[in-house]
Amino acid sequence: MYDVRTATSADLGAVIALVARLQQEPAHQIGFHGETEDEIALELAALTPDWAGSAVIAADRNGRVRGVLSLDVEGKRAFLYGPFVDVPANHPAAGHVWQATADAMFTHARQLPRLAGVRTLDLFGHRANRLLADFAARHGAPVRMTTRWFTLTAAPLRSLLVRGPGQDDRTTLLPDDPEDTAAVARLHDRCFPEAPTSGGDLVSGDRHTVVVLRGERGLLGYAAGYTQAEEYYVDVVGVDEAARSCGVGRTLVRRLLAELAARGGVRDRAAAMIEDGNEASEHMFTKLGFEARAELINYQVDLMAPREHRPAV
Repeated sequence: MYDVRTATSADLGAVIALVARLQQEPAHQIGFHGETEDEIALELAALTPDWAGSAVIAADRNGRVRGVLSLDVEGKRAFLYGPFVDVPANHPAAGHVWQATADAMFTHARQLPRLAGVRTLDLFGHRANRLLADFAARHGAPVRMTTRWFTLTAAPLRSLLVRGPGQDDRTTLLPDDPEDTAAVARLHDRCFPEAPTSGGDLVSGDRHTVVVLRGERGLLGYAAGYTQAEEYYVDVVGVDEAARSCGVGRTLVRRLLAELAARGGVRDRAAAMIEDGNEASEHMFTKLGFEARAELINYQVDLMAPREHRPAV
């Protein structure tokens, strides 16, 4: 069993190396994280107000980091970046050590001041990550939804970026106008009522680049995303009910990717997460050249619900 404690800034380098290595294996992969050290460093740096105050580590008797669980808190909802546990492959009780360490880190994390007031916790991992599935089941976290990760790379992405600008001059960056921002916020909340980012936060925050497409009667749709270390990420695409199946979404995604490239520089990949069963979105991204890469599962813990924790065996 490893020693579990709150992280310090001195642990960051070892954590990044550990996570980058485990992310290469679907059996350990967590959906919130990228796959390279640069991506992971940027993701952890974005955890506010600081990563160390939102993370728990497990260390062996020599002080080496063997596990980590980080938290991203948004209001009353928190997202678990992990658990990650590094257990030697030839360990005679590897599964038990993984689960016991994950449980200990989770118990410690539940006591962090950062989680005060949080009502739900989200875990997100590759379908092949059976360790995470067992952990979720023991902690009363049923499957909330299944999503698929779509990517566009290399020549198809470059071709899309070349063709993107100027195809529809009604597609623009979100203007700094109260009516426009209010319209996007309303449409976002209507399309994604349970999204972790509300419409108001989407249009007022500085993380997302937002593009809009107007029609004669007002807003037809919007797309929002951001640039990460290795990719352009299309976070959300919302289209007014009366304008769907007309190519509005594809037009918005093309313009969004062009804006992200202009602002963030060259990347070799664009990505999007699509909920399983959302055939319209899958069709839209497939028409743009995106291909399904992996299936990811979202588990959710209701901290207010009574539960009986089953220990690892």
